[in-house]
Amino acid sequence: MDIIQLLSAAGIGGIIGSLLTTVAQAWLSHKSYIVNRNFQEKKEAYMGLLEAYRIACLKSGQNEKNNFAYWAVRCDLVAPKEIRLFIEQMKTQDHKQQNVAFEKIRQLMRKDLGVQLTD
Repeated sequence: MDIIQLLSAAGIGGIIGSLLTTVAQAWLSHKSYIVNRNFQEKKEAYMGLLEAYRIACLKSGQNEKNNFAYWAVRCDLVAPKEIRLFIEQMKTQDHKQQNVAFEKIRQLMRKDLGVQLTD
């Protein structure tokens, strides 16, 4: 193989390697962005629901019920099935059962967000 062919092959190999590296970095960056965006959306929906529940416990007007329903719908878009089932229980149960469902939802939200309790 002559020196020109060797340099040409090395140049093409370098270009291909560079392109593969760029594609891999772009893919990993996009994946990281999606994971972060999903976390932020879940966190916002969960915090909105918890705040709406807190306010609904203090006041029991239609505005508070509507606000809770709004956040429940937001959670319906991003939450796993188990959390959605407990949200439905919170809507239909008496106050004592709502508190039990609320505690279970908090635990499930921590797990879903990957938030660990520290002692």
